Amino acid sequence: MWVSIYYFFSYVVFFYSIASMLLLLYLTVMSLRAQRNIRINIPDDDTVRYILKGSPMTPAVSIIAPAYNEEVTIIDNVKSMLNIRYPRYDIIIVNDGSKDRTLELLIEEFDLMEVPFTNTRRVPCKPIKRVFRSRDDRFDKLIVVDKEPGGRKADASNAGINITENKYFVCTDVDCYVEPMALYRMMWLVVNSHIPVIGVGATMLMGNNCVVKDGRMVEAKVPSNPLTMWQELEYMRSFLIGKLGWSSHNALPNISGGFGLFDTDVVVKSGGYEPTSFAEDIDLLLRMITYMHSVGQEYRLAQIPKVSCWTEGPYSLRTLYRQRVRWARGLCEIVVSHKNLFFNMQYGPIGTFTLPYIFMFEFLAPIIEATGFLFMLWLVFVGGINWNTAFVIFGMIYSFSLSLTFLVLIFDYQLKVVNWKSTTRSYIKLAIAGITEAFFYHPLITLFSLIGYTKYIRNSRAIWTHITRKGWQKNDADTDKTNTTNSNEPQTTTVTS
Repeated sequence: MWVSIYYFFSYVVFFYSIASMLLLLYLTVMSLRAQRNIRINIPDDDTVRYILKGSPMTPAVSIIAPAYNEEVTIIDNVKSMLNIRYPRYDIIIVNDGSKDRTLELLIEEFDLMEVPFTNTRRVPCKPIKRVFRSRDDRFDKLIVVDKEPGGRKADASNAGINITENKYFVCTDVDCYVEPMALYRMMWLVVNSHIPVIGVGATMLMGNNCVVKDGRMVEAKVPSNPLTMWQELEYMRSFLIGKLGWSSHNALPNISGGFGLFDTDVVVKSGGYEPTSFAEDIDLLLRMITYMHSVGQEYRLAQIPKVSCWTEGPYSLRTLYRQRVRWARGLCEIVVSHKNLFFNMQYGPIGTFTLPYIFMFEFLAPIIEATGFLFMLWLVFVGGINWNTAFVIFGMIYSFSLSLTFLVLIFDYQLKVVNWKSTTRSYIKLAIAGITEAFFYHPLITLFSLIGYTKYIRNSRAIWTHITRKGWQKNDADTDKTNTTNSNEPQTTTVTS
């Protein structure tokens, strides 16, 4: 019996690994195809700016950024948004009941005054108390919304959607730095498509070691903390291979909640963000896709490779643990709440290919990896492991993973995704991180995912608590400053039945 189990599980792991590598290879090829199309069809930033800036048909955009206890970074990041180069946009900062000086700092720095507003409830959110505009013409694009706390980023984002009057909006985090040309790059894909574009994603990277002064990026640097360096590689693979590859099939599964552009009307008709979801960005996009199929309308989802946003990633095990547990819980919610889309050809390539891939090779991966590790330990204990075969399989998987990492660094270099300071040194650091990732970072992510699954099954309740923020112009070794955000880390406690 044990021999049969051994051979069965060995074959399952072997073919599962081969299938995963083949599909990743296919996504890499599709990413190359998308990169070629981008180089052919999208001109340089200066040309895009010249054409869109002079056209009266260029759509207006709102940038919606929820804020909860963001006093450490709020001023620098609002200044960065005010430096965006785009002819028609406004910035909607949604204060979600902050308990620190977030709102006071905004009022003082930008000379805000309370103004009348129309409280149109198009999507659900907690009541809006006040709306502020600046007396200073230099900040006429800034709108600050003060609302009752909703406890989640989704609720605050919905408040911003209820305020905006523009055709498109960008949802971001207030702790992010937005590249000045980001809106031009995204809107170029919208205005040059004969099929309605309902969502555009863009590459995000870690900004932990970058220097921002007066709202402008002074130096783009690779993170110095190992955890954030591994996350940098993870983000680069996700955006430059995964998302770019899926976008070539119009099968983009997710537009990051950290920075993504959406069609306001489609979002409203889809019900807005789900206020209770742990994966509000994926949930929203899937409901938008469901809506478009229900009305029989064509749509397009696009992705641009050039970095357009920098975010502050977790730099300690504690904050990384909270983030990844939340992501794992969110993935469970998506699998359960949108199960009718999985393996469903009626929803096009997203239901036929992308969601099955997510279920098989992202949702099940931590379970299969953990089971395989425990099975290997048992084989070692009973003396039944074939070390030659084990080393060959591990070497094959490790070599493939390493090749993928080096390939994404080549993509980054060719596409000029980032103009790194000390470019050669930056790529060497990232290459070293790729070599060590499988031994330190990946096991942690697998463990955190399994804990998130367990908490979802146990119906744990999430309580949003303080996390540590360092802010811009800080190195990873600097003294911590405490700040919070309602877009990242929940702490979970078990609810007894």
